[in-house]
Parts: sequence; structure tokens; C-alpha cells
Amino acid sequence: MNKLPTLLWALWLFALGAAIGSFLNVVVYRLPRGLSLIRPGSHCPACGHPIRWYDNVPVASWFLLRGRCRDCRGPISARYPLVEAVSGGMFLALGWVELLSGGANLPARAVAVPGGLVYPPVSSGELIGVFAYHLLFLSWLLAAALVEWDGHPVSMRLVGLVGLFAPALWPALHPAALWPGWDVPLVGLLEGGAGLVVGMAIGWLVGRLAAPAHRQNLGWTVGSVGLFLGVQPVALVAVPLVAVLAVDAVLRRSGVVRRGVPPGFAVLILSFAWLLAWNHLERLWPF
Repeated sequence: MNKLPTLLWALWLFALGAAIGSFLNVVVYRLPRGLSLIRPGSHCPACGHPIRWYDNVPVASWFLLRGRCRDCRGPISARYPLVEAVSGGMFLALGWVELLSGGANLPARAVAVPGGLVYPPVSSGELIGVFAYHLLFLSWLLAAALVEWDGHPVSMRLVGLVGLFAPALWPALHPAALWPGWDVPLVGLLEGGAGLVVGMAIGWLVGRLAAPAHRQNLGWTVGSVGLFLGVQPVALVAVPLVAVLAVDAVLRRSGVVRRGVPPGFAVLILSFAWLLAWNHLERLWPF
């Protein structure tokens, strides 16, 4: 087996993810402040000088510049390359276990045939679509967690519309079908809507354990898990999430921590872990 193409794919996935992470840095800073995502272009937060294209390479440029602006030598936060690296790592890991493995991490989606149901292997076109759908989901969760960390409310208006209506056009984007074998547009819409409602209800319930400032955001983030992944995954992801929030509540009440960790990061990590091992974790579902 020639390992070079696989290595090139891995490098491309990381580079793509890091570039998306660079864009997420812009989104997280500008969107809550009502600023344009396009103009002005990337610039130094201290002196306002536009960043040259060769100083805007994700992850690498920050280290080459030693964390400082080329023009004014003002410090540039290490959060920028960290977000880019995390995003690149997520793209690489999910691409490795989902895209390059032929969807080995995914549950088989049932297809109705005369006489019953069959579980055909996922096609290459479906796999690319599901992979892109999951990357959108993870990227939004990362951005939402960072927005929450900065103390701003989370909104999922645009990504929520995509998450809801894309499966209406392509039901295969939901591998864990709520109604197996029903591959019609209405079912894709109902599956996403049901997952969103169940997720938001779970987020509201478990939000009682979170710090007051994070309760509203938790409904949106947990709701997005149900929207993108389905009812069964969001119900199982909620189990370790309750444990994380309970520990956080104890630490806050005992005075060990003041603010507490934004639960959006816990939702991101748990959702990412679910995607990596979905086919195995689905067997924990008792019904």
C-alpha cells in the first residue's frame, strides 16, 4: 500500500481545518460585535496594519513571528494558533476515521426494499456529504464554545437552517434514522426537527446544573447535537454531560472555581468523541 497519498490527504485535511479555524477566529470576534466578516481584512489588533498574506498562514505564522505583529511588535494572542490547530486536528481525526475509512465509524442506514429493510454500504457521494455535514457541525460547536467563553450569547440561526433543511433534501445525512427505511424529504426534516426539540429540552433540563450565564447557550448547543446527529445520539451524549456539569457545579459551590468552564466545550468534546466511535457507541442505546 502506498502511504504517500494517505499522508497527503492527512496534510490536506489538517490544512483545511486550520484554515477554517482561522476563519472561526474572525467569526468569534466580529459576529457578536455586529462587525462585517469580510471588511476590513485581517489586521493587527494593536496597530490596525493589514496582515500580509505570508503572515496569515494558519498556526505557522504565529510561531514564525514569535507571537508578535511584524509592524508594531505588539503581542498577538496564542489563542489564534491554538484554535487553528484544534480545528485542523478535528478535521484530520474525523477525516481519518470517517472519510478515509469508508465510513467505518458510522452506523448503517436502513433502506426499504420489497420484503423488508437492507443496510447497504455508504456510497462515496453520501460519505462526502455526511463528512461535510459533520464538519459544519463541529466547526459551529467550536465557534459557539469560544463565543460563550467570551461571555456572549450563542446564536445558531444560519447553521440551524442548514442543519435542518439539508437532510430534508438528502436524508442520508442522518445515518441513525429515526424512522428506518423512510428516505423521503419530509422524514429528513422531521428527524432533524425531532432531534432539535429533544436536544433543547435536554439542554434546558441539564442547564440547571450549569452556571446561570451559560444556561441559555446550553439549550442551543445541546439542541444542535440532536439536530445534526439525531435523537439517540443526543440522549446518550447527555449522560456524560450531566456528570461534567455536576462536577463543575460542585467545584463552583465549594469555591474552587468561580466562573466555571463554559459547557459548550464539554458538548464539543463529547460530540467529537461520539462521531469518532459512533458505530460502537450506538450499541449502548437500549431500544
